[in-house]
Parts: sequence; structure tokens; C-alpha cells
Amino acid sequence: MNAFLEIGCEHLPSRFVKPALSQIETLAKQFLAEYRISYEQVETFGTYRRLCLIVQGIAEKSADIQKEVKGPPAKLLKDAQGNFTPQSAGFAQKNGIKPEKLVIKETEKGPFIFADLNIKGEKTAKLLPEIFVKIITGMEFAKNMVWEESGLKWGRPIRSLIGLYGSKIVPFAIAGVKSNRYTYPITSFGRKPIRVEKADKDYYVELLKSQPQPILVLPQERREALIRSVMNEAKMRGYHADLDQNLVEETVYFTEHPVAVGGDFDLKFLTLPKELITTVFKTQLKMFPVVDGRNDIQPYFIAVRDGISANQLEVREGFKKVMSARLSDAVFFYENDKKEGLDHFKNKLAERTFVEGLGNLLQKSDRTRELAMWLCDRIGAENIKDSVTYAAGYAYADLASSVVYEFPELQGYMGGKYAELEGHPQEGEAMAQFYWPLSSNSELPDTLTGAIVSLAGKMDTLAGNFLIGQIPTGSEDPFALRRQAFGAVRIMLEKELPVSLQEVAQKAFSLYAHKDTAHAQTELQNFLAQRVALIMQQRGHQPGTAEALTRWYGTPLADVETMVSVLEKGKESDSFQSAAEAAKRVCNILKKAENSSAALKEELLQLPAEKELFAAVCKAQNALENLPADASAENKCTTTLRVCGDFAAPLAAFFTDVMVNVDDVAVRQNRLALLSAVKTLLTQGVVDITKL
Repeated sequence: MNAFLEIGCEHLPSRFVKPALSQIETLAKQFLAEYRISYEQVETFGTYRRLCLIVQGIAEKSADIQKEVKGPPAKLLKDAQGNFTPQSAGFAQKNGIKPEKLVIKETEKGPFIFADLNIKGEKTAKLLPEIFVKIITGMEFAKNMVWEESGLKWGRPIRSLIGLYGSKIVPFAIAGVKSNRYTYPITSFGRKPIRVEKADKDYYVELLKSQPQPILVLPQERREALIRSVMNEAKMRGYHADLDQNLVEETVYFTEHPVAVGGDFDLKFLTLPKELITTVFKTQLKMFPVVDGRNDIQPYFIAVRDGISANQLEVREGFKKVMSARLSDAVFFYENDKKEGLDHFKNKLAERTFVEGLGNLLQKSDRTRELAMWLCDRIGAENIKDSVTYAAGYAYADLASSVVYEFPELQGYMGGKYAELEGHPQEGEAMAQFYWPLSSNSELPDTLTGAIVSLAGKMDTLAGNFLIGQIPTGSEDPFALRRQAFGAVRIMLEKELPVSLQEVAQKAFSLYAHKDTAHAQTELQNFLAQRVALIMQQRGHQPGTAEALTRWYGTPLADVETMVSVLEKGKESDSFQSAAEAAKRVCNILKKAENSSAALKEELLQLPAEKELFAAVCKAQNALENLPADASAENKCTTTLRVCGDFAAPLAAFFTDVMVNVDDVAVRQNRLALLSAVKTLLTQGVVDITKL
């Protein structure tokens, strides 16, 4: 037997549909488990007007269970007259049994009254109305509507409900709508109901597909039909469609039967930058651009309508009029921007606030330029300093342009186009990629100029926000600081910039007028540490290894990754593992010991084992101190690993032969000082081996 639920509603926004289907599946599984009803499979599917749930192989009744319920203490079972007390009688009544059925059982806290219950299962048909109501009322949406007297909050008004158990109707009502067995066709093709006879997925899918106006209720079928239809329209014109996956996904969830409608547009619009045309198409018009083999845009569009009709020519003309109006607006904004120029836009940044408490965007632009120039000096990129200065100086200018005001997603790109028009193509490329990477795993700026300018902008944003306490917590991150930090770390690591995060952050903080930056710098270091650890894992390194490097913040990230690789190889040796375990023991002893600042004195060393450990300390200190200042990251890490491994044997002998907490105060404190020296070498050098 199967159970079926369809929620018919007014048009849900495309972005609501997939999460809603996911919620229905989760809630269905939750409530079926809660009601002890077994099943073979739970599946959801649907469109922006009908959300469907099918439970296949559902049991005819809920499972019987035996349950032990703990009640009051045993002394409250009966009173002095031998009658059941109000407490025990009430407990029995609450659990649906007679007081005589109560039993006394021993627990860790003494004897208590218990009710042994044998709960019989109920018929599924009786429980489904409650389950369906709980599923629907338990759903949450990004935005809700209230449209009737009960005050139900839901994504859009509910207009029909189907509840079926096999071929029988599951009776329930929500928001004034009673369940039945009728669904409805695509809105623009009348409201004659479609009768659904039984709870069967294949039957339901084929029933809707067989209507005079077919409905593709399965998202995957709609996706395939959409792609096929759009590709055919492009192929008819000798080209192919730009099948942007975000637009494909959005279109799948705002149609029930996607049908492509192709047309052309005036060649004059091809004078617009490509990304401006495609942005108008994809974000405003929900149309697919047409491109050639070199990915150059062609003067055609592919719109999508919901359902098939005989008057496709009129539909095409309607789409064309709307598209021409939007592109004409884009031409107007673009031509005006070209007349005004980047200097005009940059001056207007003084009128725009960056973040409350951090000044305006012109000030941010100046800080970004200064930080980018410093980066050029610091990494020895003098040959591109002029390009970096220009690109950084105008990086935010297009935020004041008309095109970016209308299409915020084109920030950076339009600035790059305007720079190119003003005779700065190389700088324009850097400006176009200023906000890259746009996600944690997307492309980085192509050129070193672009990387430096992008890094400068991100680090200025991070420093400023941390100064005013605007730090991401939980899911709250209104300024996308996590993405900014990911981008900064990836640029420094993948471009192998010979500068540390600590240096860049300190310089970024110094460009603000705030005097006390210590707390903000510590918070930012911790924040960046999490990003570095995550990126190292994404690049195939073992979790926790990067955290063991004590000086990662002051080391170029490319060197940090080299050291992580060396650590991963070296930490598997037996001597290193033994030293790591011994180091933890050292830390535990010192944690429990009395505070002492006594200096380590060689003359107080009595036993061979402690003298041997002292010799190991001296040898290690000498090895690390004599490392050349310009030693490679690999050399530093390899030497540290060897030094750590050399401590394994003397530490083992020390713990076997030496008692630390002796009565002689001077000897005890000297031995603690020796262990403190060991701890410093093993945890405060290049690596803290206790974290491995």
C-alpha cells in the first residue's frame, strides 16, 4: 500500500521549491518514525504549484511496543490505610492502566513506581491525517504569507490538497482547504480538475503527462525537456545556447512544462559588453543567450514559456519587446557611464559609506591602493607597481556607475571595461577580476597585478570589520567575510606570494586611524587560522597538521604547505611518535607542578638519565640556533622533526630512572626546569608536536 500527499498552492518562488521538497521528505520520515509506521521508501517531487510526497510500501498499522515508564518514588504507592495515593493513582490514569497494575522496581536512586505498558499499534489510515497536517504545518519558508482566518504561515496560499491511502481519501483540512482527490492543470489552461484515483507515483506522473496540456511533475524530466528544447532552438540558428546551470535550475522550478521560444534582437545591442548582455538576459529576463564556437554572443535569445500553445509567434514577439526594452535601458546606462568616466565615479565614492564606523568608499579605495603598493614593494614586484597603483585606485569606482547600480553583479567587470576604454587594458583585466574568487573554489585573478589588488581589497575589508567587532558568528556573515578570508588565503597560497598573512594583516590594520588594534588582530589571526586549516584539507592534507605549526602566521603560506607536507611524512616514524607521547607527559607534569622560575643548573643534575636529557636539550638548542637565517621551510621543518625524534630515547630513560617530585626543593625545581626546557623545544619551536 502507498500513501500520497499533494499540496496545491499559488506560485511559489523558484528558490522555495527545492528546499520545500527536501523539508517534506525530512518531516515525513520524522513523523512516520514518531508514529512507528514502517515503509519501504519516501520520495518527494513537484513544481512551483504542486508539492508531492509518495510513501511506498507503508505498513497497514503502527508497530506494537512495550514501554517502561518511571513514576513517583515507591513510598508514594499507598498511604497508611493501604489505599493508592493521589500521586500513584494519577500516574496510573495518565498511562491508561489501573493502579493495581503498577509495580515497584529498584533503581540507582532507590525504589520507584513503574508502569509496564503494552501499547498496541493503530491503523495507518487513522494516523495519516495527523501526519499530513504536521508535515504541512511544520514547513518553513524564507518568507511567509498569511491569507485566511486560521493564521497559517506558509510560503504561498494553499488552494488544494490531495491525501490518498491506496485508493481511499485521507480526510484532513488546513487553512480552510479540505483534502480530496483532485489536482489542477497549468494555470493558463483552465481550472477543470484532474481526478487522481490512487496513490501511485508512476500512475500520477503519467496522468499529468497525458493531459491536453502536459505537466512534467518530475524535476529531472523538466530539466531534460528544458535543455533539449533550448538546445534545439539554438541549433536551428546554427549556434549553441549558454546553458548557465543556475538559470537552468531556476527555470526548472518556475515551470511545469518548459518550452523554448527563440528569437532575434537588433545588432546594435552587440555593442554592449558581453557580460552586460548576458546579465540582462539571465537575471532580468530569465533568457538563455546564444553563442558561437568561440563563446561570442550572437544576436539571438531563447526565452522559456510554461506550456505549449498555438500562438508561439505572438509569444515570441512579446518576449522580444520586453527584451529590447531592457537592452535599450542597458545601452542608455552604458553610454552615460562612458561619458562620465572613472575619475567621476571615483570622486562620487566619497558620498558612499563603506561600513558604519569605517568611513566612506573613497577612503577604502585609498587604503586599498596604499596596501597594494606596499605589497609590490614587499614582494619585489616593482615592475608592475604602476599598474597595481592604477587598478587599486579605481577598483571600487564602478560602484558609483549607473550600470552597476542596476546590475550589482557586474561590479568589477564594468570597472575593467571602462578602464579598457580609457586606454588601460592590462589594468582593466585586473579590475574585472578584483572580486575573484567569487566562491571558495572558483577562479583566482589571472595576473599578479590582479592578485595583489584583490588581496589588498580583501585584507582591508577584513581588518576594518574586525576593528569594529563585525566578526562572523554562526550563520551570520552579512559582509561575506568568510569568503573574503578564503579568497585572501588562496591568493597568497596558490600565487606563492613571499609574504606572510601576519605582515599583510598588520599593514592593513595600520592604515586605519584606530590606535588599539591588538584584540582585533588576535581575532583575525584565529579567523584566518580556520580558513588555512580548511584549505589545507581541501588540498589533500591531513586534518590538524597545519595547526601544529606554531609560526604559520608569520610564514608565507606556500612555505607553510611545504612544512605541512614534511610533517605528514616525518610524524609517522616510531621515534617521533614516542617523542610526541613523551612531550604530552612533560606538559602534564608541568601543569600539575608548582610554579617555579628557577633557572636550570647543570651542577644540580645527579642521575645519568637527567644528564643525558640535558645533553639532548643542549644539542637540540645548538641545532636550531645554528639554522641559517635563510634556511628553506623544508630544511627548518626537517631539522625540527629530527630534533624532536632525538628526544624519544632520553625522555624514555628520564621517566624510567628519575623521580621529579623529590623532597629536595632545589633538585625538584631543577628537574622541573629541565622538563620546561624540553617543553619549550618540543612545543614552542617551529612545531608543537603535542598537536600531532
